[in-house]
Amino acid sequence: MAKARYLQDSDDPFIFIRKLFVDYGYSRIINSYNRFIFIFHTCSLLLEGYYIIKNFSIDFFTQYGGATNLILYFLVTQFIVIIKQDFVHQIVEESKSLYWSMDFLDVNKQAQILQEMTKLKRKIYVLWMSTVIFAIMMLPVWGDYSEAHLFPQIYQTYFGNWSPIFYYFYVSTFPFAAYTGLRIAAMALYFTLIIHFQIILLNQKILQIAQERDTSQEEIAKNLRSCVCQHVTLKRFVAKVLKSIENAVPVYFCLAILCLITVLFVILNNLDTSTSNHLKARFLFAGIYGTVILYTFTEAGQLLSEINDQVFNTLMQCPWYNWNTKNKKTLMIFMLGSLKPVQIVWGGVNVDYKFGGSVIQTCCSYALVLYQMRNAK
Repeated sequence: MAKARYLQDSDDPFIFIRKLFVDYGYSRIINSYNRFIFIFHTCSLLLEGYYIIKNFSIDFFTQYGGATNLILYFLVTQFIVIIKQDFVHQIVEESKSLYWSMDFLDVNKQAQILQEMTKLKRKIYVLWMSTVIFAIMMLPVWGDYSEAHLFPQIYQTYFGNWSPIFYYFYVSTFPFAAYTGLRIAAMALYFTLIIHFQIILLNQKILQIAQERDTSQEEIAKNLRSCVCQHVTLKRFVAKVLKSIENAVPVYFCLAILCLITVLFVILNNLDTSTSNHLKARFLFAGIYGTVILYTFTEAGQLLSEINDQVFNTLMQCPWYNWNTKNKKTLMIFMLGSLKPVQIVWGGVNVDYKFGGSVIQTCCSYALVLYQMRNAK
């Protein structure tokens, strides 16, 4: 049986996601720009808060709440991306010595697996196109921002003749903000996709053990140990990643859900008002953008949930009755270890498709309640 070679960049079916959201996002120039606009947006948001306190009105929430919450979400995302930079680089480097390539499989099986991964990538890329559309819709060529954003009014109030400089720099950061808002979900999905890919390879390795009837017991033991070690390594890697984000997940999810509720409320509130069509379109795509980010997380959680039973079911196909006692014990230990679930959990709830559907339903319900309260006589 061929020995598995470690995964190289050229073998990674999801290398584009890593290049775009990890390598490019943490490059020296982009990382410096990200930190600078984080400081700029933070100062701008604090100035908005000061202005709201001085001129408080409930209309500020209905008119400016959606855009303000979006900016707050972008800031939290930028902050998490910045503080997790060293950790992301660390796990990327570690993974290079953990992942297998497909070299031990025949050409037909490799093509079959790559075809499956390509279908998965296409689905994700099509959904992520909403981020590009949202970024384009936020450009100033589609109309001004005074209807939904406070910053034009604030810059004019506090900076006077200098306000255009701050105004145009602020709006120039919107496409990058849309990219940054997706980064955490995209990086989580990348690491989940690559684990999913590795589990598929692990299952193929186990099937090779099961199908080669003439292999000696010593060779079976060697291949079994290799599979056990790889499975344990992958689970430890996933556990390490999940542990590193467990403190940030509650804050991130709570803010993201609050932001989605506010955006949905603003969409409902603007349907029967005289606001411009470009503003309605912007918030419509903002809602779609938020839903896509939620889907990206649930896709990652769903993939992790699905791999829980895959290894166990594959091990069931092994001809254990032809093996010696030592190999049978190894198989039993392997099967027991494969039963322990690996999943993204928030508040005791597994983040998967069902969770995503519940969040959308809850957000729509709360947005509708806020809309009805707003229009109550």
